[in-house]
Amino acid sequence: MNNPAVIRLVADNFVPVALNTDRLPAGQDGQFFRNLMRQWPQGLWVVSADGKTLAHHYHRPRPGESYQAGQDRWLAETVGMIEAGIQAAGSRPKRTFEKVDALADRGTGFAPDGGVRVAVSVVGFQKGRREGPPAVDSIKLAKDEWSAFAVPAGKDGWDIPAAVGAKFAPALSPVTDSIYVPKPGDVQKAELSARVVRRDGDLAIISYAGCWEAKHFRDGDPRFPIRSAATGDGVGAFDLKANALREMAWVLRGSYDNGTRWETAAVLEWRAAK
Repeated sequence: MNNPAVIRLVADNFVPVALNTDRLPAGQDGQFFRNLMRQWPQGLWVVSADGKTLAHHYHRPRPGESYQAGQDRWLAETVGMIEAGIQAAGSRPKRTFEKVDALADRGTGFAPDGGVRVAVSVVGFQKGRREGPPAVDSIKLAKDEWSAFAVPAGKDGWDIPAAVGAKFAPALSPVTDSIYVPKPGDVQKAELSARVVRRDGDLAIISYAGCWEAKHFRDGDPRFPIRSAATGDGVGAFDLKANALREMAWVLRGSYDNGTRWETAAVLEWRAAK
């Protein structure tokens, strides 16, 4: 879905909707999508306003197929499906739309409630070779959670609550499909500490360290456990006069096992202003 050809075909011809089966609203609209997803709970659909399925695609890996070959086939089949849906929909005016950045605060600035959205990028390696592009995600921290990374009054060393550390769960997976990504509730270990390593006028430099372990069940099914773990180090710049972080960055190293074992590397970044 992040391929330019797919983005253009969807934007020019359809109203895109992303669905999570556990978040569909009650009422007529929710029932419309529940009926649709009974046909197959995953994939991409092109549907008419009256509920008719015009095209559908769900990617299935093939035994022995390399990662890149699978990605190439996935893209080609997706484009073919969308084009078939356009043809089935028949003649209609080209859709007009306005480009919007839905995550303008990703990695920079503050939310209206004073929280932040830390940018996350994770890459996976198998046998020492990188597999595919980074998994791009973010970690949303409320104001009180974000304050756990700031320098406490009268302290140069402190521990960060495990509940806050568990929010790093998206940094433990090299994929973004939600059925394969651990959630904060799946994190069994989140030990984070911080200490001030230097003070220079109104600026304090913070060193962070952490380790994580998580166990996630694919689709909530205990027959399909996914285990992930990581250790990481971070650095933060804290404005002592303003009593606020200016920026923070982490690098994590870990492992991810969903039946196939991956080595992982993650980068987390945030700064107060662009």
